[in-house]
Amino acid sequence: MINTLQRYLVKELLRTFIPALLCFEFLLLLGFSIQLIHKGLDVPSLAYVIPYMALYTLPHALPASLLTATVMTYGRLSADNEITAIRIAGIHLHNIITPIIVTGVAFSLLTLYLYAEVLPKSYFKVRQLQEKAVKQVLAKHFITAKKKINFHPYQIYISSVEDGIYRNIAVFEYAEDYVVNILLAEEGEIEISDSGSKVVLTLRRGEFLKPNVKDSVDIPKMGSFEEASFEIPLRQKVRHSALKYTTLTKLVVQREKINNELKNSTERFEDPERIIKVTTREILSINDKKKEAEERIEKSELEIRNSKVNISKQEGAIKRAKFNVGIFENYINVAKGNINKLTQEKKDEEDNENREIIKTVEVKQKREGEFLKKISLIEKIIEKEKRRIKKAKRKILISRRLIDEESKKIEEAKLDIKETEGTKGVLEKKHLILTKRVERAGKQKLGREISLHIHKRLSPSLSCLTFILIGIPLGIMCRSNSMLISLGISFILMIFIYYPLVATGIILADNLKFPIIPSLWGANVLNLIIGLVLFRNIFNK
Repeated sequence: MINTLQRYLVKELLRTFIPALLCFEFLLLLGFSIQLIHKGLDVPSLAYVIPYMALYTLPHALPASLLTATVMTYGRLSADNEITAIRIAGIHLHNIITPIIVTGVAFSLLTLYLYAEVLPKSYFKVRQLQEKAVKQVLAKHFITAKKKINFHPYQIYISSVEDGIYRNIAVFEYAEDYVVNILLAEEGEIEISDSGSKVVLTLRRGEFLKPNVKDSVDIPKMGSFEEASFEIPLRQKVRHSALKYTTLTKLVVQREKINNELKNSTERFEDPERIIKVTTREILSINDKKKEAEERIEKSELEIRNSKVNISKQEGAIKRAKFNVGIFENYINVAKGNINKLTQEKKDEEDNENREIIKTVEVKQKREGEFLKKISLIEKIIEKEKRRIKKAKRKILISRRLIDEESKKIEEAKLDIKETEGTKGVLEKKHLILTKRVERAGKQKLGREISLHIHKRLSPSLSCLTFILIGIPLGIMCRSNSMLISLGISFILMIFIYYPLVATGIILADNLKFPIIPSLWGANVLNLIIGLVLFRNIFNK
């Protein structure tokens, strides 16, 4: 008898659950459709994405539908006094509660599977379709995308950059995972405002296109423009968008891997995002100092090379000067030899004249004049060569002094390089420490984001069970079999209590760095407490 009663309750619940689910699915689809149309998605594309949207909204519709069905089922039982009859028959209330709770557990597992495995794969499939559509648009308009820039919710593809001007630009505007607008332009500019809070995109000689999700090759044209400017607000926080497309099992494995990497780390940060920003600024400052040190080392190395070149030149000049000194000394020696030779010849002639007939005085004077003239000429040559030797030796002294100066410069440059390399080494060590800190903070931040995504998928699945726990006593207490009353109770609980708490919890966990578990599970815990209090009132009657 009890089994028959339990099967009857489950059938009654499902009989009410299906129309409630269709009702909530319709309302959620209508809301999402209006939102996407408002953002720019056209009706043909909307019709194509509705199946995906129905899959997205299903986990949201399940808890509300179960709550409505539970309140109506038990409300009808209470209104028809069937619960009183069951009690009179000696059947305890837990016998008519247990099968519905088990059903709630089953729906919680189904919701968990949808959030954990089905939706991420569906998101990824839609993303692949959009990327394929983007490639088709680029190929149709002969745009070879060599550069891609992401400014949420825009993706900008650029073929080339000439003199600071971007050529052949394609801009895709997204709403959720869907392309809602396409802009193509021959050229344009991208500038960040002075405040750094927005990007100004200026396009010239372009056209507006409307995407066709089914076949993005044939794209209807909306109109053209000569010049248009757009302001894109910059997101303050950068999230790992790939986590949206990762299944729950992979997220758990990834988080475990990150936890193992951080296990041996003694440095933990309360606010990893702030640490990343501050440390990144320090790294940029160190990079500037490193660049200055490298430029200083490069300058000193250039001075060393120039000094070595100068030393080589001066050594060559010394060799040439010494060679010239040798030549000049040979000239002098030759000249002195010529003087000795002339003197000897003069002496020999004088001896011969003593044995021969005495010549006239005029001949002697003439010969003496020629001799003195030759001697004078040779002595001038000797003096000239001595001056040249003196000049060459002075060049040698100057070159040696220059070599000493250049050698001193080399020593000073080497000393400067050594000191600068020491400073650079200290900067590199600090840079390595700061880089590891950023890496640890980034892993800690990523670990928190992964935990956030995990609990975002786990906590909604429990809502099916908690809403059933609330719906059973509420149905018994309200004693009504009206669908409108059941829907009203569901709307009040969902819109005014549950979803505001969920939204608040997500904001707290995401922005204010509150603990994740209390923030995201608080709404379910409150539902559970309300359900237990209501059950206590029922069992006490």
